[in-house]
Amino acid sequence: MDVSLKFLHDDERRMLHDNVSRRDPALSEILAVTDTVSRSDAELIVSILCDEFIDNLDDDWEPTAYGTAVSHLLQRVNAARLDGT
Repeated sequence: MDVSLKFLHDDERRMLHDNVSRRDPALSEILAVTDTVSRSDAELIVSILCDEFIDNLDDDWEPTAYGTAVSHLLQRVNAARLDGT
């Protein structure tokens, strides 16, 4: 079953594309032409966003403002992945 990312707001979509293009250019090419990805691609996106979140923790292991935004995006994408919507 495919996962739709049509629910993302423009700023979330830009953040997603920025992260995916840096970490997985092949997946970025898929996202450039569709808002629907396979479950395995959705799992890759979740993994990419997890890595980005971890990379944006401060010295006290608290998320930076950007890390908090990534966390919010990660939660929304992961919920869609789990729902299969």
